[in-house]
Parts: sequence; structure tokens; C-alpha cells
Amino acid sequence: MNEILVSHAYGADDPGLPSPPAVTDVRHMLREQRRNDLANAEPRLGPTVPAVVRPWKLWLLTVCAIYPTIVLLGLATNPVLEDLYLPVRLAVLVPAAAAAMVWQINPRLQRRFGARLTR
Repeated sequence: MNEILVSHAYGADDPGLPSPPAVTDVRHMLREQRRNDLANAEPRLGPTVPAVVRPWKLWLLTVCAIYPTIVLLGLATNPVLEDLYLPVRLAVLVPAAAAAMVWQINPRLQRRFGARLTR
């Protein structure tokens, strides 16, 4: 019955129109196309849910990074800022240390130790 409807819809009775494809041929063609699409698809790179970072490991990594940063900035700016009061010196050092941590140090540390933060 379906073949009659398909052939009538394609106009198989009219000699000037192409003959209808068989239903099994269409299914076979779709299966092959799906297989080719799956074979050529890019693999997924990883889980879509991010892994949970252990807070104590992140704290430890931050402490190990911020201490040398503050010490080096303090030593580098000491000749210029030594006559200023401690709160004023810290007002200069803390923003500089935070900028270094956010844009330079943390991205490098997370690339290097990122997998260990979640174990």
C-alpha cells in the first residue's frame, strides 16, 4: 500500500518524471549518512561538568605564590617607598601584587597544577 502511495506521489505513472526510490534504499542511504557523520565528528574533549577544586589546595597554591610575590615587590620598591608609612607602602604593594597574581602568576600555576587541584 505504501509503495502505491509513494509511487503515486512521485508521479510514477507519468513517464517524464523519475521513478520513486524504494523505501529500503532511502533507509540504507540515511544509515550510511549517519555512520559517515559519526565517523567524521570531532571527539568530545572532556566532561562538560567541571571538576571540583579542593579549597585547601587552592589556598596552599595561593599562599605559595603570593608570599614570594610580596617579598620581591617589597624588596624592589623598598628604596623608593622606605620613607613612607607602612599603610601607604601596602597601598602600593597590594594592588601591584594582586595584578601580578591575577594576570601573570595564577594562570601559569593553574595550567601547571590545575589537574592536581581536583584530586
